[in-house]
Amino acid sequence: MRKLRRSPREGGYSLTEILMVVAIIGILAMVGPRLMIQMQNFYLLTTARSEIQRDARSALDTINRFLRQAKYRTIIIDTPSGQGPYSRITFQHIDGRNFKFYQDGTNLIQSVDGQTSKIARNLAFVAFTFPRSDFPRLVSVALTMGKTIQRGQRKELELTIQKVRVMN
Repeated sequence: MRKLRRSPREGGYSLTEILMVVAIIGILAMVGPRLMIQMQNFYLLTTARSEIQRDARSALDTINRFLRQAKYRTIIIDTPSGQGPYSRITFQHIDGRNFKFYQDGTNLIQSVDGQTSKIARNLAFVAFTFPRSDFPRLVSVALTMGKTIQRGQRKELELTIQKVRVMN
């Protein structure tokens, strides 16, 4: 039986190969955390945006539904103390109930005959206005929603002003 001689190259890895592996691992270790942070920020931003849009659409639909059936002569838009300008609207519904929508901190509150309920969170600003002074049956509603996502960063979304035509 004849023995095969092994060359020194077959015995293991060379220093150059080991240095290349260490360099590749070092590059991955530097890029990996940044990539993970960017992916996390993208996820938080996307979920905040979808939550804000969902809350804003729901709030606008609720306001629109009841305001369309208001008695236009009973609509009062005012500014409560400590809140933004024109951030409260009060009116009487055609069925006789008294409605009030207003901002309380970061919440949008609906009050029906004194019973309050929160219809949106993460509210930054709400404004009710009459866009035309000669036509009191048209009310504009503007909502700005915002949510803190991380490390003090805030995602805000301003919904376009929706004009509601009061039918009664």
